Amino acid sequence: MDFKTRRELYNGCHPAEPLAPTDRRNVPFDQFEAAGHKEYVRGVDWVDRLAVRIELSDDPVCMLFTGLRGSGKSTELLRLQARLSDPHRAPYLVVVVDAEEHLDLTNPVDVPDILASLVAAAEQRVLEAEGKPAEPGFLERLWTWLNNTDVTLKEAEFSVGDHAKLTLELKTRPTLRQRVTRIISSHLSHFLKLVHDELVLLDGRAQKCRHTGLVLILDSLEKLQGMSHNYDDVLSSAERLFGGGAPYLTLPVHVLYTVPPALTARRAFHDVSFLPMVLLKHRDGSRSEPGFRALRELVRRRVTDAELEAQLGGDYEARIARLIEWSGGYPRELVRLLQSLWTYAEAPLSDSELARLCHEVTDSYRKVIRTSDIKWLVQVASEHYAATDDEAGQQSADRMLSSNAVLRYLNNQDWFDLHPAVRAVPEVAAAIARSKQKSKAPP
Repeated sequence: MDFKTRRELYNGCHPAEPLAPTDRRNVPFDQFEAAGHKEYVRGVDWVDRLAVRIELSDDPVCMLFTGLRGSGKSTELLRLQARLSDPHRAPYLVVVVDAEEHLDLTNPVDVPDILASLVAAAEQRVLEAEGKPAEPGFLERLWTWLNNTDVTLKEAEFSVGDHAKLTLELKTRPTLRQRVTRIISSHLSHFLKLVHDELVLLDGRAQKCRHTGLVLILDSLEKLQGMSHNYDDVLSSAERLFGGGAPYLTLPVHVLYTVPPALTARRAFHDVSFLPMVLLKHRDGSRSEPGFRALRELVRRRVTDAELEAQLGGDYEARIARLIEWSGGYPRELVRLLQSLWTYAEAPLSDSELARLCHEVTDSYRKVIRTSDIKWLVQVASEHYAATDDEAGQQSADRMLSSNAVLRYLNNQDWFDLHPAVRAVPEVAAAIARSKQKSKAPP
């Protein structure tokens, strides 16, 4: 295969590239059809499951949604936006806010950061719907209130030149963010009233534009993870914000927040919609054919059978099936494995080279697993359950879910399992074997 073709195939299999719902490479898993009927390879139709709660409710709903990076969460939220905006249904004015653009996801987040970003984005979207130019609005009024509440903000170190960029200033200036958070914390009830009153007005303006009302979606907040020195503090800030029904983040309009997947292992978070992996095996270990067909389609939309045969040889179907199984149903992992195929100039790949691709995945997970994590991983492998009350187990759950070492599945019930590459880590495999042997021993 010539270098130009290999380069095109390599870049067409970029694992971190977000795909629009209309991209030809995108497989709509929840609408996937084979043999003339839908096959729910992720348990349910996730867009419908989220949308119907909004469409049927007379009262504003507050939903929490999560998924591992590369599981297709952002794509599903774009599909949700299209469904809720459909003029043939109840056409909402849907505002999707990318948390990465407005918040510092490497540090603890708080109520002011999130709500100010949502209101500012909603106001801008309503102005667009009205056909009006940008104008001084909520952020200008918020800054005026903050200055009148605390005179220290008039000091030079806290100055903000363009009040319309207040959320960006809060993201990039820790000292300003800390000061504003302290002011709002001391006057939280008043701040929440400002936000609620503003959203009620914006919702009414959206309705005058022939929309059913506002729907706010805060995406990318699941990437809130922090750095090594503040990892626990960052996750704890998310737990405080979203635990117990997110009382301070419940709004007078429909709102959906993404949250870090690690929070789902904490028992206070029982009402989080968690986008699962494509089901390749049932809980009893039997093969799920629909899942394999869906991921084979993912491969087909990126690489032709002729190109696969050139790179993998005449038994390419069996070899692709091996890579699909090794992905654990995790779409990004499969795309990553596909991309790695084109790094080999000599084709077709030998069995040892294909095995090396799989071993590289195992080695990458081995680097993030600590000895203290193995006990919890064995528990997940045997019980298929992720929640834990044990502090050590909680820390392992946080880290392993954040690093995609443990994957969630859904068929008739919700369950978890180890990524196949994690199960193959020698220390983990040995611990699982010892646990099985112990369970078989006579009492």
